[in-house]
Amino acid sequence: MNSKFGTAVFMMVACAFGPMTAVAQEDSEGSASIDVTGSGETATHECTPESTVEITGASNTVTLTGECKSVTVNGTGNKVKVEATRAIDVTGSSNSVTYKRGHGKSKPKISRTGMDNKITQEK
Repeated sequence: MNSKFGTAVFMMVACAFGPMTAVAQEDSEGSASIDVTGSGETATHECTPESTVEITGASNTVTLTGECKSVTVNGTGNKVKVEATRAIDVTGSSNSVTYKRGHGKSKPKISRTGMDNKITQEK
């Protein structure tokens, strides 16, 4: 599948989600997950060191406070600010993720797939 077709298919799926939904869950091992899905919404969530965060959709603005285990962004035009995380994974196009720091003295592991995705450290 070429990247333009893949992006178009993803956008159709992302638009079908409608309003943003956020679900915070805790699994049997006590680690929390935060799932944010939607389009054109603004949200703030507090992470714990074991929180896994997944943001899916288009044109959302999400702020994550505290330390997150990992942050995954799928979609187009999402803007995400992260206080601290071990890993950042971005797929889609024109997404922007800004992080303050990794855990401890380490920088987060970064993965980018797609076009015009930006991951930068806040200075």
